[in-house]
Amino acid sequence: MPHTPQWIYIVYFSFSTIVIIFLFRHDWNRLAKLYRTQEAPPLNFSRMRSGSVGLVYYKGTLNVGITPQGIYLSIFLLFRFGLTPLLIPWNAIRKIEPANQLFIKRFRLYLSSPKVSLILSKDVLEPAKEFLATQGFKWI
Repeated sequence: MPHTPQWIYIVYFSFSTIVIIFLFRHDWNRLAKLYRTQEAPPLNFSRMRSGSVGLVYYKGTLNVGITPQGIYLSIFLLFRFGLTPLLIPWNAIRKIEPANQLFIKRFRLYLSSPKVSLILSKDVLEPAKEFLATQGFKWI
């Protein structure tokens, strides 16, 4: 059986890492074009939560805050890889629907632009009830 040169493994690993980082950043960067913020996190900031931004599920690395202006999102520092914090305004949400998973009540928030959805747990969105109500969304 022929021996595979070690450099092939290095090239394969490097290429795979680049592809994964690109996929990891894609939807976040699309949101950052419109919703990048320099604001400090809000007082009711929940750290190391789980949720989805587009196709990427952030398990225990998503930071979420609720402000009168919108939903503040950032990634835990060690996994940030240059992803900037976001402040998505309430009027950017066009639709909300349940996205429950076993015993966890979650909601999918569809954004109008870009066409990216967020999935966040009910307890994270609880402080947003009044803001979502002003946009015409009934709390489920």
